[in-house]
Amino acid sequence: MLHTNKFLMIIGLIMALLVLVGCTREVVTEVVVTATPGPAGAGSTAEVTPTEAAPETSAPAVATAVPATPVPQQAGTDDVEYVYQIGISADLTTTNYWAYLGPDGTIWNLYVLGGEKPVLYTYSAQRFDWVPSLAADFPTALQEETVGGQTFWTTEVQLKEGVQWSDGTDVTAEDFAFTAHTASEMRLPGNWPSIVDPDYFDHAEALDPYRLKIFFKQKPGLARWQFGLAFMPIMSRAYWEPVVTAATLGGELTDQQKALFAHVPDNEPTAGGFGFQKWERGAFAEKTHNPRYFFRDTTVTEYTSGAYAEAKPGAYEFEAYGDAGGDKALEYTVGPYAESTIYSIYGSQDATVLALKKGDLDFMLNPLGLSSGLQKQLEGEDGLTVIENPSDGMRYLGFNFRKEPMNNQAFRQAVATLIDKEFITQTVLQGVAFPMYATVPEGNRAWYNPHVPQIGKDLTRGERIAQVVELLKGEGFTWETEPRVSEDGRFVEQRGEGLKMPNGQPVPAISILAPSPGYDPLRSTFAIWIERWLNEVGIPVHADLTGFNLIVEKVFDQQDFDMWILGWGLSLYPDYLENFFHSRHSDLEGHNPGGYNNPEFDKLADELLAETDVDAARELVFEMQAFLAEDLPYVPLFDTPLVEAYRSDRVEYPYTHSLGGLQNASGLTTLVQFK
Repeated sequence: MLHTNKFLMIIGLIMALLVLVGCTREVVTEVVVTATPGPAGAGSTAEVTPTEAAPETSAPAVATAVPATPVPQQAGTDDVEYVYQIGISADLTTTNYWAYLGPDGTIWNLYVLGGEKPVLYTYSAQRFDWVPSLAADFPTALQEETVGGQTFWTTEVQLKEGVQWSDGTDVTAEDFAFTAHTASEMRLPGNWPSIVDPDYFDHAEALDPYRLKIFFKQKPGLARWQFGLAFMPIMSRAYWEPVVTAATLGGELTDQQKALFAHVPDNEPTAGGFGFQKWERGAFAEKTHNPRYFFRDTTVTEYTSGAYAEAKPGAYEFEAYGDAGGDKALEYTVGPYAESTIYSIYGSQDATVLALKKGDLDFMLNPLGLSSGLQKQLEGEDGLTVIENPSDGMRYLGFNFRKEPMNNQAFRQAVATLIDKEFITQTVLQGVAFPMYATVPEGNRAWYNPHVPQIGKDLTRGERIAQVVELLKGEGFTWETEPRVSEDGRFVEQRGEGLKMPNGQPVPAISILAPSPGYDPLRSTFAIWIERWLNEVGIPVHADLTGFNLIVEKVFDQQDFDMWILGWGLSLYPDYLENFFHSRHSDLEGHNPGGYNNPEFDKLADELLAETDVDAARELVFEMQAFLAEDLPYVPLFDTPLVEAYRSDRVEYPYTHSLGGLQNASGLTTLVQFK
């Protein structure tokens, strides 16, 4: 149990850190948003990953930065080669794309590796229309078809001709089929099962090099086709087939997966605007422009009417969502306009901001954006522009359902009731964060349910404790000494002692794994206050403030924990609700490490995967949010707006406002122009 002096000492430490770094918000566990090489300039939705970043100690305080000034080309040319300078706060863990969408799905890997692989479909910039990328048009309607006595649901996709890998070979339907078959047959973990779901995907055939036919075992809904397999990053069959063949020759399936993930893909071809070139561990990663990038010089236009159009001179034209014409909401021409992109690795957000101020960087990437203190440092700086966008993330408290009393709904509701999110976000954290009650962020307006149960909201401390006592006693919990609040309800004059579970056994000591104050003061602050409030009513909780990698190891790799606090960055289409909470994802390295298992919710999640109508899917998502807000496998805690800064004296973006910020528009590296 935390004594008052110790509590005040830790809170003092956290507040000191908040003052020093201005509520530095390093990183949260991030969704893998697969950046596409298509013209839309926005990342396509894949699924979620449990890993945030390499240990901060692995990165130096000052990175080795490449000069940001233009570098003249060889004599005889009039153009200038630019180096696009980006700062990141943690190192890569892999350059292997299979691993990046598997066990190494960190946001930092996404920042660097994103945009290299072709996909059939993507989201348009800003507006997030579903549009073709490698595909030449929308797919044919799903239809039932019997082949060899087996019934499938099938669809066909015509591919653009002339799209090439950087080695000069065409991107074909065979590449798609090879990638999907590899992910399915090797049962690749991490994000892969949500992209290539073996319960739905059966096989794919190349009818010819540019015509693809996909066979599903059952009719796929939006989550498993349009917003799943259609966004799958496509690998080069010519490069990867020998590697995959060698990996599948020995050992158990997990050994084969490890062999594939361990391959270092030197000289792997790309189809994006930039291809991976070099990685100096702890210093920088470099990507160089792909001279064979198909979409270069493509013009994209979004109209206020809702229409979408893109055209590449002499190659193709495409229109959708109405007649192209009238007022334009957005228009740009695809590059890349830089010779290379350098991702310099800094030891902290402070160091990255300093480099931005000095002019060593054009832009900095961080999944939580700039803290309020760092924003103030940059405001008014010549040549810098600060922008704010709604974020698409969630920080949460999770429970291990394999242990008592975390598997008891009344206990989870009691925990949620005791957490005063408004007090922490508004009073302690001075408004740098805002409370959350739903598992879909408010910024994702199309899918957010504003009417979910808001357990504990607007209650006084006395009301919270009174409700918790009533709730737990009604479930059969007992105290040797019940907690009691003062008559004015302002403080606890008698702490709860000797809390016992309905089976008569004492509630065991409970640990909350949470990031340390040096890593993330916001989540640390929540952990300390949760510890205090739960201890007041006799729940023996200890906040274990520790390193991020240790939390990931204990929660996702070992499932050896009681409760934990982390965060997710989230996809636009909220099929992550199935991925986080369906019981089938509760194995090791799955995205349901808490082992939540509710058949009623599983049924809703299965219906979401099968749903093909957007409006019906929205109704299901609303129902799922309300269900989770009451059953509480997670207690959503808070989110923050995303604030970013860039060198507006040197670079120019076609747009700066979008859900998830510029960093969520991973294809933006091919759109940035230089002054």
